[in-house]
Amino acid sequence: MNQNKMIDYSTYSSFKDTVASLNEDLEELLDLCEELKLTNTADSIRETIAKTADDHFEVAIVGEFKRGKSTLINALLGQDVLPADVLPATATLNRVTYSEEPYVQVEYKDGRSEQVDIDELENYVTKLTLESEEVAETVKEATVYYDTDFCKNNVDIIDTPGLNDDEQMTNVTLSILPKIDAAVFVISANSPFSQFEKDFLEKKMLTSDVGRIIFVVNCFGTFSPEDEKKIVETVRARITKYVMDKAKLVMGEDSREFAVYKRKIGTPRVIGVYAKRALTAKKIEDPGLLEESNFPEFERALESMLTTERGAITLQILANKITNSGTELMRSVVLQENALMMANDEFMEHYESAIREIDDIRNKKRMEFVRINSAANQVFDDLRPVLDNYWDNMERTAMGVINNYPMSSEDFKRDQLKLVTVKLTEKIKESIQDRAQIICEQIQNSINAAVTGEVERLQQFEDTFFEGVSRIQEMFDMPDKISQNGTAQDKGIGAALSSFSFGAAGGIFMGFREAGVKGAVVGGVTGAAGWSAAFLPAVLLLNPSTAVIALLFVSAGLIGSFTAGFTIDKLLVNDRIDRYKDNFKAQMKKQFHEMRMNNDFTETVRRQVYNAFDGLKAKIEQETEIILRDTQETLDNLNALKNEKSTVSEREMDRLHTIAQRAQGIVSEAFSVRKALTDQGMPVAAPEEESGTAAADA
Repeated sequence: MNQNKMIDYSTYSSFKDTVASLNEDLEELLDLCEELKLTNTADSIRETIAKTADDHFEVAIVGEFKRGKSTLINALLGQDVLPADVLPATATLNRVTYSEEPYVQVEYKDGRSEQVDIDELENYVTKLTLESEEVAETVKEATVYYDTDFCKNNVDIIDTPGLNDDEQMTNVTLSILPKIDAAVFVISANSPFSQFEKDFLEKKMLTSDVGRIIFVVNCFGTFSPEDEKKIVETVRARITKYVMDKAKLVMGEDSREFAVYKRKIGTPRVIGVYAKRALTAKKIEDPGLLEESNFPEFERALESMLTTERGAITLQILANKITNSGTELMRSVVLQENALMMANDEFMEHYESAIREIDDIRNKKRMEFVRINSAANQVFDDLRPVLDNYWDNMERTAMGVINNYPMSSEDFKRDQLKLVTVKLTEKIKESIQDRAQIICEQIQNSINAAVTGEVERLQQFEDTFFEGVSRIQEMFDMPDKISQNGTAQDKGIGAALSSFSFGAAGGIFMGFREAGVKGAVVGGVTGAAGWSAAFLPAVLLLNPSTAVIALLFVSAGLIGSFTAGFTIDKLLVNDRIDRYKDNFKAQMKKQFHEMRMNNDFTETVRRQVYNAFDGLKAKIEQETEIILRDTQETLDNLNALKNEKSTVSEREMDRLHTIAQRAQGIVSEAFSVRKALTDQGMPVAAPEEESGTAAADA
């Protein structure tokens, strides 16, 4: 792969080919490391290969019920795979994945699993009949295995229930968003941006999610081209406003994080399509009709999002693993070649110096861990005012809702009062959830920013670490030595090591910078809990509804206590309202007191803060020890070998040199991949831009 060659990863097939090529190089490096007995580096490569073996893209199709989600999926697949109906159909999570033999694997909430015929799918996952709805309530997820070209490209599609159809299923859909690579939010052109869709974007969806969403306005083709353009522009403008307004609230309009976020998100992707027409066009193989549906534009946008954005992260991580491991292998070869040519007493002198250098590097690392602990302490201390006031904040929110809730004398009729109480309770729950969501995102943003800052600070230690490793190698340099056969020693590998010096640009912490939404799959660093937490191995996934869910069950008790205490005919309306609200507030305060006692919000956040920084320390420990242990083991093996015999055969020297040359070629190709990713605009080039992503992290 030549240094100036453009690497094409813009299509599914080209991306798969590039990943396969990089994995082949990793496999070859693994063989070389095992031959050199670099056990730690070999184990690290083996782990990366294992994690990438089943790597695939996951795309969730979300939106309100009856927006055409299942039809859009069928259009992507080119055939009727999922049930679609004029009534709300999907009642479970349905995953479509590739298989030559079609069948459905049904996973039940009680842990059971069952394989059923694909023709029976609607009997398990829909609301089309009372019987199927009852079965669907017991189903956790149904995986549809099907022979489709789209899923053959290592893409899984997740069909979700309608967001506004059932609260429980809405929460299920929300829970998977942080774990996927991309989402398609389906909006109807006939009623673009309902109140629920507006509220969902403003209140439910994490600020960071928007960067990985394509908004599809469905049912085009029933409007004039001018109206279609207006609809798309209107939807795009509204999304931009909702998203940016919330980002300002979470990050602060004048913050660095908001500036990065605004630049990274840019203009939301909004595309108008006619999914039903696209499905028909694919069935009858009519390319003209397919173009009229505008579906190809959507497919190209989705492919680009998955490959040139999400996929580039995978390529960068693989390329980094090759360059890091290959460079370490070449260092080991140069060290062994030189050490084997040294006199025993000279070797022992350098050996002892090298062991002292390794100890010194580890001491510096321990000092960095102390600084990381201090940074974690500082973050937690900075958050304490927010945490100390969390429950008071929630209670004030509830009291404000009660105080401002409009009531009249009509509300005190017994049957009406029950309804008022339920509505007021729901209003309180909604307001608390919204407030808690913002607070949790603000806390998460603070942790993300702090960890990002610590990663940037640690670049200096990264440089120091590699300088120490280079000093160990230099201790065994022999610039004037002649090989055993009388020829000048070949310095090509040593020169290559200099050209492959990557320092902070490609070393220890690249996993944090590039892990992205699914870094756990290939980088081993970040949890898959949200797109906005690219640096967090255990992200702040605080479910705002957890702390207030008890409010759902308080209504019945409130109704009884309130209605029993009112003699409507003897009190003025305002007195009745005040008394009702005072009683309601008293009940709410008791409820909040119980929640405060049973939900230690401060401790929850404390664990998340320290988990984040502990993850950073774990990554440093893992990556540095791979190199230090292999270096020390190589030196110890050389020491034993030098004590056994005073000379080493020319054949052994040639073997080492051949290994290094093979590694040099592999690393050169990996560097060309990295350069191409940078030249072609890889979207995660700078760590500060990552703080506004996944994510998700949440």
